[in-house]
Amino acid sequence: MTVGTALPGSGHLDDLQHRVHRSPLLFTAPVVLLTVLASMTSWEIAKSNLSPAVRDDWPWRLALLDQEALGSLLAVALGFVFARAQYSRTVRPIIGWNGHVSGNTYGMSSKYVWVVDIRNGGMHSAVAESVEYHVQPKGEQIPAAEIPWHGYQATIDKLESLGLRIGKDFDLNPFASGFPLSTDIDGKGMYAARLSIPAIALLDNLYIRMRVTDAVGDTHERILHCLRGAEVELRSALATDES
Repeated sequence: MTVGTALPGSGHLDDLQHRVHRSPLLFTAPVVLLTVLASMTSWEIAKSNLSPAVRDDWPWRLALLDQEALGSLLAVALGFVFARAQYSRTVRPIIGWNGHVSGNTYGMSSKYVWVVDIRNGGMHSAVAESVEYHVQPKGEQIPAAEIPWHGYQATIDKLESLGLRIGKDFDLNPFASGFPLSTDIDGKGMYAARLSIPAIALLDNLYIRMRVTDAVGDTHERILHCLRGAEVELRSALATDES
């Protein structure tokens, strides 16, 4: 039984969290405004250092806001950009996950079940933007650029096409766009997937790619390698029974 291996040529499928998109309204617009104000201030400073005769010629006679007003606006915009950057770090979600062996209390087909939980270790809740899956059957090799990501139902269909039975060999939490990823208060999180030993025997890995949006509109992504460590932990549980 081989599990937990990465896709050949897919080194980008790490399980680190990445920010993949920033809010156009709360990030891009203030930065553009700051850039415009800085350019206007530079223009007025350069113009003030020219002789009166030169300032009467085009394009130097073009009048923008005076330096005092521009300086005030620039200070406000700069303060907003820095405040936004600091606040975005405060509300950034920390998408965490872990897998563990559990006794079969779910009616599945093996004595032990591999359970994958997901949690938010940040201080503020986030909202799911998308949840996609990739099923990697044992021995399958796919170039990184061609890795297919599927929705919930297509993933179930893929697993069932391998001869696995939903509810007996696997179970996926039907996450959907818009569900809240709340902060992890009790330390348990919520389950993302459950897999039996026969399911793990057929799979190299099951990936879940989750994207969530935080309170300032930034989008964060993390890929869960659901079967990482599954083989070792299950072997350990079975060996304990034999001893």
